[in-house]
This record gives sequence, structure tokens and C-alpha cells, in this order.
Amino acid sequence: MVPLHSDDLDWIRGHSLRFLADHGIEAVADDASDLCCADGTVYRFEEIVRLCASTSRGNWAQAISGHLDALLAVRSEPRVDEMTAAELETQVRARVLPTASITASTTDLSYARPLTDDLCVVLCVERHRASYPGRATRIGFRPPGTMADDAPTTRFAPLTKPGSSAKAVLVDEPRTDRFPAAHAIPTNPFRVISLTATPDDHDDVMYLDAAQVAAGGADRLFAIGTKNTDAEPLDRIATSTDKSLKALGGASVFVASRILTMRSLIAHVYCGKSAHHGVIFGIPDRHRIFMHRISNPSAVAAINELASITAQHHENTTDGVSPNIYHWYRDRITRISRTESTEQKLSITITPGPTLTDILNALT
Repeated sequence: MVPLHSDDLDWIRGHSLRFLADHGIEAVADDASDLCCADGTVYRFEEIVRLCASTSRGNWAQAISGHLDALLAVRSEPRVDEMTAAELETQVRARVLPTASITASTTDLSYARPLTDDLCVVLCVERHRASYPGRATRIGFRPPGTMADDAPTTRFAPLTKPGSSAKAVLVDEPRTDRFPAAHAIPTNPFRVISLTATPDDHDDVMYLDAAQVAAGGADRLFAIGTKNTDAEPLDRIATSTDKSLKALGGASVFVASRILTMRSLIAHVYCGKSAHHGVIFGIPDRHRIFMHRISNPSAVAAINELASITAQHHENTTDGVSPNIYHWYRDRITRISRTESTEQKLSITITPGPTLTDILNALT
């Protein structure tokens, strides 16, 4: 992340206002620095700041222009209730969101279906967004320390372990000592500009509201949306150097939501290998999934590694989904960690439930 100072914020604000003025839109910055247009439209300054914080200064102008250009293009797009039934069936997608964000949305998402105790599923339609250089190099998976064009597709560099937490793992008795008390990740200050993240913070999709879902048939739309999400492409499937972790990524904003069809995903990623004990996974942001297939005692170290890498990526993205990790087993997903965030750090503690504990006991 690029550290931003008051002069940087002034430049970002000024460039944004000049871009709008060049497109014939009169706008001012309100007390919260949001960009308020004469027609009542408000563009969130916080979102632009997050975008700049996640890319190099040389890309700021292109990133801001591309972001605002996409927002302006949205004005001419048809709304969900203006789509034909055929258009909606083609474009609807099921999407995983943090449950805490649902009530904060300006859209009525009361129809959301629970996935875990902290994740739920909603329906949306992706907006058509123009690509731009800053965005193209920002999203999707690439190994740490590599550029988008030179990232290997079959491996990624060893991942850092905050406080050498993975080395503290014990696989002998007592069983409760398998996992450290907590993995500590430095907090990214640009993720706490807004205390309550909402689905509306991002402009990439239009969410269906409760009335639209009821009109189209909830079960029918969820089935179609899940099928369409399963067809979203993965641009990268990388394997860690010790072969324990898989990293899945892509430009699609629905990559993380492919956990909804985990059986299909496992068959694709692991080339048909079975997952009798399930998989552990993390979805730090919309564009990536980290995964481990449980098959032997190395699962203990892999779970610790997965917890650290998921929390790190979640703290360094503008498109966060969850800092937690989860266990998929026989079509059921269970959260196996808990997090606590302060201004200085994010702590993630692994809390395996009875099912995962029994599996690990049997393997070790």
C-alpha cells in the first residue's frame, strides 16, 4: 500500500473534481470530501482514496479517470427492473458478502441467504466497466514480488509468516497446541476510513432488491445466479512452493463467490482428486481464493499458513470479503477462525470445530 498524506489527498480530490468538470459535471467536495454533483449524485471520495492507496503514484491519474469514467457510464445503463427476463437470466450472479454489510446497504437485501455465521449470499447483475491500465494491474492474483506480466502460473514465492507463527505449530499432544494463540497482522489504516463497509461502496454490480427477487422467484434466481457464477473464469491457479496451498485468482469480481459450488471448484483445481476430509479456504477479496485440500498431517501447518496469508491480503485490498478461514466438508461451510481488529493490528485466531478436530486427530 502507498502511504498517503494530506497533500496526496488534496491532489486526488483536485484531480477528481477536474475530471468531472472536463466532462461537463459541476461538483464540489462536501464536509466528508465526497464528490457531490449538481444533479444530486454523490461519488465516494473514500473509494477513490482506497484505489490510489492500492496502486503506485504513477497510475493515480489513470486509475481515478478510469474509476470515474466507469461511474459516469453507469448512468446510461438499464436498471435491473428494466431488463427483460432473458437478460436477467443471462446476467444475474450469486455473490458472497459479509453478513455485517447487509443491513448497511441502501438496497433492500433482506432476502440474503446465510452461508456461514458471518457470510451470506445475495443476487446481483454486473455492470459493464471499461478497463484501464491501473485497474488491469491491480486486480487478479499475482505472486508477491512479481508484476502482472511476469507472474508464474504454476507456483508462487514463499509467503511471509508474521512473527514466525507457523514455526510455533505443534502436531503432538496436547492437541490444543496445534495452533498459536493468534496470528497478528499489521492493520492497514486505509481500511478503517469508514467504520462500516457496505456493498454499495463498490460500483461494479447492481444488487437485486427483495421485491425484484420475489418477482422473479427467489429459488429460481438463486439457482440461475449460482450456475452463472460457477461459469465465471479463473485467470490463475497457482501452487505454493511446498505444494500445500492453491491460489486462485482472476479479473472477475465473482471469483471468491465460486466457493458456492465447491465440489465443482475442487474437481477443477485438483484435477478430479477427492477431498474426503474437505478443504480449508480463505476469500480475502472478491478476486481470489486460497485453498488447501486436507489429506495428511501437513494440514496443520497449512491451516496456519492459510490464516496468515488470508489476513494479510484482506488488509491490503480495497475489495475485501473476509479475513477469516473456513472448512468445507460434505457441502457444508464452517468458519474456523475469529478475528479482532484494532488500529494497530488484526489478530486472527484459529478455532477448529468438532468436525475438523476429529479429522485432524485421525490424520495425526
